[in-house]
Amino acid sequence: MSAPAGIPVIDLATATGNELVAGLQRNSCVFLTGLGSIPAELEAMLTAARTFFDQPEEQKSPFQWSGTGKWEGWQPLYSGKTGRAPMERFEVALPDPADYPTEADWLATFALWPSEPAELHTTWATYYRGMRELASDLVTLIAESLALPPRDLPAWTNGQMSNLCVNHYLAQTEPPPPGQERLRPHTDIGGLTLLWGENTSGGLHAQLGPDGAWVPVEFPANSFLLQAGDLLHLWSGGTIPANFHRVVNPPRTADYVPRERYSVVFFHHPDLDSWVAPTQAEAVNAREHVLARQSKAYQV
Repeated sequence: MSAPAGIPVIDLATATGNELVAGLQRNSCVFLTGLGSIPAELEAMLTAARTFFDQPEEQKSPFQWSGTGKWEGWQPLYSGKTGRAPMERFEVALPDPADYPTEADWLATFALWPSEPAELHTTWATYYRGMRELASDLVTLIAESLALPPRDLPAWTNGQMSNLCVNHYLAQTEPPPPGQERLRPHTDIGGLTLLWGENTSGGLHAQLGPDGAWVPVEFPANSFLLQAGDLLHLWSGGTIPANFHRVVNPPRTADYVPRERYSVVFFHHPDLDSWVAPTQAEAVNAREHVLARQSKAYQV
């Protein structure tokens, strides 16, 4: 499957920072290929995630987000108090594994690991570690290409605060309320987003081109979509636009069959105690930005 018009495909085996930056400046997103072992690690963690989501609510609810602080754990957005969406998700954030003597000590920093399936925490940890390293490599290439201050980079690499999230879009057995999409239009909060999604009729759309047209995004095999977020837009001095995207409802054609949909997202952020901006006078605190954006989004 070829990429949508306007979204370049970049092979990580040969990618340069200038190539990444040029693609992001033109399109706000690029496809990445040449992912090595990551697609197999993705399949393992996604299999565990499907098993978790297939459980009844009473088995998932002990691992639910508390409703305060940054998002984590199980989040049934379909039953949210405001901003309801026909989906659920599970989200994990882990610190730098290099700071912990063992894998068990590292994993113990997250308090909401589900008890079932037993392999969820190990498969997610393997995938998380690989994506964390990939995000560090990508942001380093981008920073070097843009000649951003070297003193800023540790906050975006070793100090990064990144979330691994699996989105489960529910099968729509009934027509959604007027105006409700699977996920409403938005930009992502952080630096980089590394996204895999199922190619379905109710899938991802992105705004591309000078006229800002909504374009369906079809994922080439063994690829990720790299999207620029708010904080990368700020750090780049506004030269890289944040990617505006949404997830649409499947069209209710005569042969419509309700189907669920999954996506896997690695949300990369700098250290939340860092300040991000092209100049000191315009600096934004990362934590304040993240929590302010979350407070305006979905509440569960």
